[in-house]
Amino acid sequence: MAANYWASTQRMHWMLDRWSLAKSREIDLKYVSEPDYIKIRIWFCHLIQKLAKRLQLRQQVVATAFVYFKRFYINNSLKHTDPILVLVTCVYLATKIEECPIHIKMVTQEAKVVFQAEFGGFPYDSFKVAEFEFYLLEELEFYLIVWHPYRSLTQICNELGMRESGLQYAWFIVNDSYRTDVCLLYPPHMIALSAIYLTVVLNHADFAPGSAGDQRDMKQWFADLNVDIKSIIEISQEILSIYEVWADWKEEKMLPLYKEMKNKP
Repeated sequence: MAANYWASTQRMHWMLDRWSLAKSREIDLKYVSEPDYIKIRIWFCHLIQKLAKRLQLRQQVVATAFVYFKRFYINNSLKHTDPILVLVTCVYLATKIEECPIHIKMVTQEAKVVFQAEFGGFPYDSFKVAEFEFYLLEELEFYLIVWHPYRSLTQICNELGMRESGLQYAWFIVNDSYRTDVCLLYPPHMIALSAIYLTVVLNHADFAPGSAGDQRDMKQWFADLNVDIKSIIEISQEILSIYEVWADWKEEKMLPLYKEMKNKP
């Protein structure tokens, strides 16, 4: 494992550009509109979250599963794969890499419960998940260590003197960012800064009296950072845009929408 993000395989091999992302969606967008495609992708993130909650996984494990799922679909389509098998395997692999392993039989058993309403259960056994894990590893090119924004977020918020309520608000924004593709496009510390930026702009920062954040003009603080402020704005806009989609997102409509896409010739 690299000692820092800048020497990591994530930076060297898994930072993409928007052209690559657009290319990865071409097959699926022949069968579904882009707004509906985004809603379906949100739905699969929601299903990962449901399984993770059932397994009582911590957020970093969930975030790693999100990233694996997104990386897999850079070179694959929803139309020609089974995303349910993919996401369950991503969760199982993430538990091992993030050092909170859960037996594969437990994962498949809980998946059968979680997906009962939508899919009548989970139609695969542990042997199929284990078999697919090897394929997933190949698709991920065996680069499995994922750097997340949470560490940078906590460190910066503590330095600024942000109280727990402000940190929690920014933390939730980082969680929501995994419904977008920013984790494939930007370094984790930039996503952390964008979450703090949105927390400040939306008046949820809550700095302790006399702290660095309380005494500084935060607009000037961001301007003085040795980072690309344009990227922070882009990340923030992408996160805000997913909230707009989310406002019109209804879980009960996702399965029919997904089936319609899968069944189109």
